[in-house]
Amino acid sequence: MGKLKVWSQGIKRTIKEQKKDIYKQDFKFFKIDRFEKIAERIDQYSDNCTECENFKIEIESISKRLSEYINGSPRERLEYEKRSEIILKHLQNKHGLVRAGYYSAVYSLAGFSSGILILTLIAYLINPVFWKFGLLAGFTVGIIAGRIYGNKKDKEKKKANLIL
Repeated sequence: MGKLKVWSQGIKRTIKEQKKDIYKQDFKFFKIDRFEKIAERIDQYSDNCTECENFKIEIESISKRLSEYINGSPRERLEYEKRSEIILKHLQNKHGLVRAGYYSAVYSLAGFSSGILILTLIAYLINPVFWKFGLLAGFTVGIIAGRIYGNKKDKEKKKANLIL
């Protein structure tokens, strides 16, 4: 049986109490649902990671003042974003967590750029008139190959429960 997430449930309750003070658009824009998921993961890893244990205090502090951060000045909003991004970076670097669709996006970009480069070069070497065809084919093939490989990698991460 999995670990009881009492601490993260308390964080969710604290955020839910402040939900009425936060505009719905701001709730989505500042990705507060992702912040809740971060709290769950910190709770999950805190037994084995001292940094995660230390981040619990940080998350409690943020969650208690969440409506002040979101509805406050731009400086306070920036502080919220910086503090939550530090925690997110730790989860990504130390525990291998990624955002949903991360590899699809990264590999699509890599496939796009390498496909254009390679197929345009090949088409140009065959006949310089065909470079436009190579550009179009490289774009298409690169995006498709990158997306397929990226989706495969995302599924592996999801199966390993490493998606935020």
